[in-house]
Amino acid sequence: MSKVLDQAAALLNEKQVQISLVGAILFYIVASPTLFDLVKKLLNKVLGVVGVKMNLEGMKLVLFHSVVFGLLLYLSITYLMGPVVKMFKK
Repeated sequence: MSKVLDQAAALLNEKQVQISLVGAILFYIVASPTLFDLVKKLLNKVLGVVGVKMNLEGMKLVLFHSVVFGLLLYLSITYLMGPVVKMFKK
């Protein structure tokens, strides 16, 4: 039984490293000032076509990027941890 637990702990530890790396890469991309400017311009352009005027500046823009980061991290964790959860259910 100890060998099984050791293998499970090693697998989860590996997944933690993967999740941390994915989180760091996602944060680097989503928190980029260049991406902030691009998203702000793109949202104004897309929403302007529909007739909605939205001005994301300062903390509103940070909040928007935080939500996107959280969603992307959730999807990444689900994708990375999916095989581990399936393994434990067997």
